[in-house]
Amino acid sequence: MSTTDPAFLAFLEAQRADYRSSLPQRLVQIESLWRQVLNDEAPAQALASLERCAHSLAGSGATFGFAALGDAARVLELAVSPLLGTTHALTSTAQSEVSRAVEALQRSLSGETGIQGI
Repeated sequence: MSTTDPAFLAFLEAQRADYRSSLPQRLVQIESLWRQVLNDEAPAQALASLERCAHSLAGSGATFGFAALGDAARVLELAVSPLLGTTHALTSTAQSEVSRAVEALQRSLSGETGIQGI
């Protein structure tokens, strides 16, 4: 099967559409996890889940044609990673950095797909 095969191209476009339609829910999940951290609701678990979600988006964004979204997710992942496994409360600097990364991810989602965050 060549990359110009119409069936293959249709398959790729369907995969991209499915990915695009999953993005709003993925953003809701990221925002919810960050709120859990801020509200001190199992912050270690929420941070680990937040890092995994950001890592997943960072890896898949460019694959499906959303490079800026993937880049924004990578920034979030890198902001969260140093916080994993710490038993100390979040510093205001770390909190601000992650909050800015979540906001940048929201803007990226809206900018690349026209989908508005919550």
